[in-house]
Formats: sequence, structure tokens, C-alpha cells
Amino acid sequence: MELSGLPPLTGDRCAPRCGRCALPPQWCLCEDVVARMLATRVVVLLHRREVHKPTNTARMVPIALRNAEVRVVGLPAERARLDHLSPAPARALLLFPSARSVELSRESARELSFGSPITLVVPDGNWRQANKIALHEEALENLPHVRLPAGPESTLRLRANPDPARISTFEAIARALGILEGEAVQRELERALALKVERTRWTRKPPSREEIESSMYRPRGRAT
Repeated sequence: MELSGLPPLTGDRCAPRCGRCALPPQWCLCEDVVARMLATRVVVLLHRREVHKPTNTARMVPIALRNAEVRVVGLPAERARLDHLSPAPARALLLFPSARSVELSRESARELSFGSPITLVVPDGNWRQANKIALHEEALENLPHVRLPAGPESTLRLRANPDPARISTFEAIARALGILEGEAVQRELERALALKVERTRWTRKPPSREEIESSMYRPRGRAT
């Protein structure tokens, strides 16, 4: 199952949305985010039940990163989607805080990858779904696990979470790439996520002219 984008969401209770960013057309951010080409490749394993959720942040990954993809998984028939996660000679690392995970740093990543280019594999879904993907998919069982070091609580939330230490998939990727690729990359990705958060909030409560004018992410070419 390819994630080429969400189908248009139509009906009495939902307006059409962009198939990539899942925002209404007037707030689409796809042209406002410049995709970066990084040395680290990112592969997100998106649980199939997340595909149609507009608050899912994994869909932002191929918008913000050129060397990235999203694979939809969750059924036995989709396990073939887990093959060939990392082209040779790259080494795949699973970003997941399991009991056997190693704290991610440039040094630990270099040791685990034996100096090869890195593919960062990231399970996405709610905690139960992500845990099932990370720990129960045979194709992933031999991948080294890495976890993020402790960091600040997130201010970029689209969903409520009882554990303030947990962050969204996209923000976790931003922090991981901040370690592997540099702080400037992390800041740029967090700005893209802030744009997603801001415009998602606008879909819940239409912004005033002043809010749009004061936004650092003012929509391009749209009347205010």
C-alpha cells in the first residue's frame, strides 16, 4: 500500500483536503516547505490506521525531506513492504526506545553503522501500534535500536498525550536528524512542524486577519 497521499475527504462533515499534507486547500503547506536532501535516509513505517488521520505527522516527512519515504504497514500481507529498507552499503537503525536501545549520538550511530551511510527507520502510530511494529515484525528484529536522549517537552502538539515526555513522530525525526545532521536541520524541520500545527489549529478555529498577518508562515499567494 503506497502512501501517495490521502484521498480527498469529502462529505457533509468534511471539506476536501490536500492529499499530501491533509490540510484544506486554502491552508495547504506543500509549497511552503522546501524539501532538504540529507545524507541520512528516513523510512517511516506508518500503521495503516493512521493513514486517514489529518493530525498524523509522518505525512510531513516526504514533504520536508527528499531522501525519505513512508511505507504503510499493519497487515500480514503488507510485510513485504519491510524488505529492502536500506540500500547497500547503508546501515539501517531503528529509532525506538526499547529495552535494548542505545542512546543516539554521532559516535553511537557511527559505531552501529560501521561508518556506513545511515537509514533511520521509524515506526509510526499510537504507542501500541508503534511498539507492535518495532518489536514484532520479523524483518526488523536484527536492526540495532536507538533512542533519543532526554530533551525538552514538546510545544508542537497536534494530539493530547498523558505522557509529556512523548513527542510526535516528525518531531522525533527532527531531533534525531539534529544529532546526525546538525542543529540547523533540526530547527528547519521544527519550523515545518510548527507550520503544520499552526494551520491545523486554523482548521479548528478560523484565524483572524491579524493572526494571518502576524504569522511567520503567511500563506503564499493567498488573499489575507
